[in-house]
Amino acid sequence: MSPKRKPRKVAIKYCGCCNSYVNLSEIACHLVGMEKRHGDFVLVPFSEDKIDVVIILCGCPRACGNKEEFKSRAKHHLLVAGESVNGRATPQEHLIETAQEELENTLNIQNSPSSRH
Repeated sequence: MSPKRKPRKVAIKYCGCCNSYVNLSEIACHLVGMEKRHGDFVLVPFSEDKIDVVIILCGCPRACGNKEEFKSRAKHHLLVAGESVNGRATPQEHLIETAQEELENTLNIQNSPSSRH
């Protein structure tokens, strides 16, 4: 991270998890580890002001958490809905990697070998 640049704020918003096809906590745990490795962003509560990216984690394709009221809390949003990331079909075994890549792209984080799990 550049010494002059403040870490961007990233928040996680879960759906109700009433019909999860995928393990959302695995994705969230990976993002916590990513935060520690990169230092380019900090995970903040969804109630925080001036969020840069909100990651909406929905356990199924219905994507009930994909609401404008949630997306509008941040400058950018990333949606995991069942086996898709930002509307792109993604097999469960690639969800974590794809969500990481989408977040890195959104935040313009340079990909490096240390950024992979």
